[in-house]
Amino acid sequence: MKKQVYITFMLTTLLISVCKSQNLKETTKSDYTLKTFTKKVDSIVLKKMETYQIPGLSIGIIKNDSVIYSKGYGIKSINSKNLVTKNTNFHTASISKLFTAQAIMILAEQKKLNLEDKLINIIPDLKYKDERIKNITIKSLLNHTSGLPDVDNYNWKNNNQSDNSLKDYVLNLNLKLKTKPNTEYLYSNLGYNILGYVVEKVSKTNFDIFIKENILNPKQMFNSDFRYFKIADSLKSDPHSRRILSKKIFQRKIYPYTREQAPSSTLNSSVNDLNKWMISILNPENSQQLNQMVQPSFSKYPYIGLGFQLSNIYDEKTVGHYGGDKGYRSYLIMLPEKRFGLVLLANCDYNEDFRQEILHSILKQMLKEN
Repeated sequence: MKKQVYITFMLTTLLISVCKSQNLKETTKSDYTLKTFTKKVDSIVLKKMETYQIPGLSIGIIKNDSVIYSKGYGIKSINSKNLVTKNTNFHTASISKLFTAQAIMILAEQKKLNLEDKLINIIPDLKYKDERIKNITIKSLLNHTSGLPDVDNYNWKNNNQSDNSLKDYVLNLNLKLKTKPNTEYLYSNLGYNILGYVVEKVSKTNFDIFIKENILNPKQMFNSDFRYFKIADSLKSDPHSRRILSKKIFQRKIYPYTREQAPSSTLNSSVNDLNKWMISILNPENSQQLNQMVQPSFSKYPYIGLGFQLSNIYDEKTVGHYGGDKGYRSYLIMLPEKRFGLVLLANCDYNEDFRQEILHSILKQMLKEN
């Protein structure tokens, strides 16, 4: 009897030992893979930063429900030399349009508007020179087929902060078209600024406050805001450009912010916060909204959804948006089918191909390992 108990005890001990060994081996392999991936990302980023003389940059990467990378590189400003972190805010430029589009989709889901609604029915006091403007729909603003031109001058120096900035801007426009609505793809920041005022009219809330309350805060993006004047000084970065002749890098005096341009351009955010947004929007619970936004929405130009730019990288369907304004460049891409998301934010506006050179190289590495 004692011998049988002893044998049972030894077998149990051996089994526990094997299980522990297997768990240790799996953990070690996982840790090793992550460490290797991190080193490769570091190598890609640092090499490109040196090649293109990028002052500061940050990278965020998510997979499924997890953040697998969130890191800052370089400096916020060539004058202060303060280091960029994962929480450092950048002017994200046209990545902002994804949030404006999402705000419209939220209002559509709430039955407060329809994507086929005519713009003039929502904003009847619009001024216009061209009767064809009556045919502009909300959808045509979302997919840049409204026929409206782009913004000629952003007037960043205005730095408007008034609650009425967007309303005054839109209602003082005298709209005219470049093309007939719903016939051509014509990228228009103006169209997105008008969409922002649509959000204000329908929700009866300031555009940037609606975004804060309905998208940013629910996703715990507490350090992000379309209102630059709400960003904590400790989180801010500075814009940089390069002299044409001397090639010398300099810090720009004017930050790209004025409140009337918010819907097209002024989301200030970090990779830490944008990681949270990518995890949320790729969550299967939000699949209906995302699927609607990332389907090709115009037959003549299959690379545009509702807000999202569509592409194919390494034979994988990708969705996202590029961003660029004075002193800043950004790039966000997601693979809905694999639930991958990558974002890059940088405080310079030259040699902008570094965006895809970095993120596409990292994506290639992710696809190899998965």
